[in-house]
Amino acid sequence: MMAVSLSGAVIRNILLYRTCVHSLNHSKNDCKGFLSPTKANNTQQFEVEVQKYEAFVSMAKLIIESLAPAVLSLFLGVWSDTHGRKPLVVWPLLGMSVSGALVVVYSMLDGLGPWWLILTVIPMSFTGGYTSLFTGAFCYLSDITTVENRSFRMTILEAAVSIGSVIGSMASSYVLRAVGNVYLLLITVTLQVTAYAFSNVFLKESLPGAVKGSLSSVLDISLIKEMVKKCFQRRPNHGRAQILLLTFANSLSIFILYGMMNLEYDYTRTKLHWAIQQYTTFSAVSTTISFVGSLIGVILVQKLLRVSDLIFSSIAFLSASVEYLIRTFAVATWYMYLGAGVSLFKGLSAPLIRSMLTKMLPMEDIAKVFALICAIEGISPLISPAIYSSLYTTTIKSFPGAIYLLSSAITALCVVLLGFVQYFIWKGRSQGNFQQLEEEDSSS
Repeated sequence: MMAVSLSGAVIRNILLYRTCVHSLNHSKNDCKGFLSPTKANNTQQFEVEVQKYEAFVSMAKLIIESLAPAVLSLFLGVWSDTHGRKPLVVWPLLGMSVSGALVVVYSMLDGLGPWWLILTVIPMSFTGGYTSLFTGAFCYLSDITTVENRSFRMTILEAAVSIGSVIGSMASSYVLRAVGNVYLLLITVTLQVTAYAFSNVFLKESLPGAVKGSLSSVLDISLIKEMVKKCFQRRPNHGRAQILLLTFANSLSIFILYGMMNLEYDYTRTKLHWAIQQYTTFSAVSTTISFVGSLIGVILVQKLLRVSDLIFSSIAFLSASVEYLIRTFAVATWYMYLGAGVSLFKGLSAPLIRSMLTKMLPMEDIAKVFALICAIEGISPLISPAIYSSLYTTTIKSFPGAIYLLSSAITALCVVLLGFVQYFIWKGRSQGNFQQLEEEDSSS
């Protein structure tokens, strides 16, 4: 994750530059400001035109990057019940390393236009991408943790992602100034290869008796049937409805993540006239706030005040909705930081929902439900970038904050969905108490 955040804004700048030069036929001298870590006023006249085209390229790149993981996610969760969790972690790290190396080659060949960047994501896509990586990671944690410490361990995993993101974001502009684009991307590849090598050598399989599987064993249609059967079977106390509502709420937050992924930097360039240094600093501060909030939330607030996973997830979604509203109407830098402060606990929603699901399900069904979550999440990058990019390019001149307004509404919907889950839990408890009273009356 350090590698991702270290190179993310830099790759965006390269893409903006290549769009300006190759697709819109401006001179290299006019476009070189897009490669600068600080704001260059000479690109201001091209910003809207370049961003509109670049947003379309980024959308296509994200769709290609997400297509294979969306298909593989239908199989991998159930497949891992037999063949182990480690491949789900190791394979995508290998793919990311190869994709990172291809990005280095792309950055060195100045004659390649923006569309060539799409080819670099193919290795990462066909090895499962982030969908496989996090499916494997959360299933691995479910195997090795107890019910009591699972929320904490899953939050620690999310915190590790945050720490890597913060370090990468903070270092990005400084490393870029010190060594330039190509060497920064080489450092990124080194980090990715290190992550792959470490996981391949030191990560021990968490599933006892795991059988080594082949590529042909992954693409088995019976795996999908097994996942659907387990996820949609009737369960007591409206258990099926609770599982699907929690799954859908978690997936909507991923829908927002993928929709906003390639637009937040563009939004801050347009609305607040930020450059890569201001954006990466804000990204690091925002992630740090979320990281600290997650630790405070799960260690102090939840454990001391005994707030349930469900209630805390609702608070997290609600705070995120308010943050998006603040960003919608941002006219100065401090608005963005205020939004980050308001959403202190927003990073807790995903790990707490996953933790709650593991507590509701028998052990043999956890990977199958996680697979369903990842399958729905896998569809999000195929839909949300198109929706968000279309909205952004349409409103960029009149109301660029429309993408945040949409995100706020979707997050508010997540709160409503969790409200229904809480209702079913209360209803189940009241029915259980009623049945217990009936049994006591009949025995007396």
